[in-house]
Amino acid sequence: MDSTAADNAHWARMELLHLGRYRLVAPLGVVGHTSRSFSARHEDEPEDGAPSYVVKLLDTSRGSDGDARRARFEHESRLLRACNHPSIPTVHAAGEQDGMPYVVLDRVDGIDLATLCGHDTATPRALGRDVAVYVLAQIVDAVRHIHELEIEQEGSGDIISLGAVHRGLSPTSVLCSRSGDVVVWDFSASKSRWLAPEYDDRNAGDLAYWAPERLDGAADARSDLFSVAVMLWELLRGQRCLAGADAAATREALARFDISQPARRVPGLSPKLGEVLRKNLDRDPSRRYEDAYQMLQRLAQAPEAAAAERSREALGELVAKMAPPMS
Repeated sequence: MDSTAADNAHWARMELLHLGRYRLVAPLGVVGHTSRSFSARHEDEPEDGAPSYVVKLLDTSRGSDGDARRARFEHESRLLRACNHPSIPTVHAAGEQDGMPYVVLDRVDGIDLATLCGHDTATPRALGRDVAVYVLAQIVDAVRHIHELEIEQEGSGDIISLGAVHRGLSPTSVLCSRSGDVVVWDFSASKSRWLAPEYDDRNAGDLAYWAPERLDGAADARSDLFSVAVMLWELLRGQRCLAGADAAATREALARFDISQPARRVPGLSPKLGEVLRKNLDRDPSRRYEDAYQMLQRLAQAPEAAAAERSREALGELVAKMAPPMS
């Protein structure tokens, strides 16, 4: 049996495994290179309905950096548990069974933003401006919450910033539901004071959504603002912003990126929305907004944000047309 077949067989055997009061039902896909996700059902749920949960499992069976991968997985779980926001999934259980760390999250009835925008096809598509602004506002509010997380400093008792940065913001890390919910769900690339520097992966996240400073290894809250601005540009134009044919081409595009070029602009935007794009796609982090709250304020002030409730409904209708039934 080759390595791919053996890997598939290994994960197939995970079905029907019980983790506490949850039973794995069916594989959903790969999360990063070392984690897998499964739909899961609580023992109190009826068998004839769609499972309400997702279990994310760390593959501990291979790789020479096992300690680092485990540390990052446990960091992601801890960070998710610290969050309390409607656009961030609730953690219902987390732990380890038979040496395999896991976390149980809400399952979203929908599809990821990349699928919605056709990033898996040769012809990416735009969302309407009102819908695009609605989606980005939900993402930015979740990012604001992540950036504002605080902890008590050991020894002093002082309350300090957790210093959390998502670093993995991209359309594949955002889920959209049939009811118009927008959920930032994959925190595997994140960093904070809780993650020891020796376990940090500075290459984490989708290169096509990196901020330019990440090419030199740096990343802070303003790097996340660049990432969400790239997503907004793509939702409005219906084109990929930085993604190249391969990693080298994407790096080259990022190294040369300049929002001031006319071809990079999106015509017809309101002044507020144009400002959100122009400032947060600036190569210099110091010229971006100070924080996600300021970005959220500007989005709320844009005329395109006035129809938020209708945009939520429109998003749900788009998802319903494209998403397969939950099973």
